[in-house]
Amino acid sequence: MKVGVTGIYASGKGTVCSMLEKRGARVIDTDIIAREIVEPGTKGLALIEDTFGSSFIKADGSLDRSLLASKVFKDSALLEMLNAITHPIILGEVLKRTSPVGVIYAVNVPLLYETGFDLYMDFNVVVISETGQAVTRGMTRDGMTEKEALARIKHQIPLNEKIGLADYVIDNSFSIENTERQVSELWNILNQTGPR
Repeated sequence: MKVGVTGIYASGKGTVCSMLEKRGARVIDTDIIAREIVEPGTKGLALIEDTFGSSFIKADGSLDRSLLASKVFKDSALLEMLNAITHPIILGEVLKRTSPVGVIYAVNVPLLYETGFDLYMDFNVVVISETGQAVTRGMTRDGMTEKEALARIKHQIPLNEKIGLADYVIDNSFSIENTERQVSELWNILNQTGPR
């Protein structure tokens, strides 16, 4: 059973996935896959270099992720070009890694609905938190400015829309114990539901 876990930037998706992992789920993080598919020698990196130019490749042959991010998050057309390269490769990896049956997979997908990955999941969860909290977490965790963190959030579909599409919503605005209680309830639902 594939469970898509999404939410706005820095809402606590990773925290929820860790809690599901403690209960027996296998976690697949698309942010990790996104880094793997652009390592030196990969098809993903070659396509990015062909599309965006060699100025985004460091001297050691690796992708200059921060330089690329600073460009694409300021220009939606460039972001769409990057997504057209990376998303199909990421989806292929997710499907390959979730093939064994009898397992609940928690698939951490920041852009679950934006990419259409939700259609490949059996159950979709949206993790919410106050925008201010998410911005603060993102700035602390990723060393971003407030403006950069807000730009990440702006490139996602509105939270209310995601909530409307979700099978389950976890509010990560309060204590960790409160989030744990919601994850326990979710885990019981998943074990009763089974794959679609």
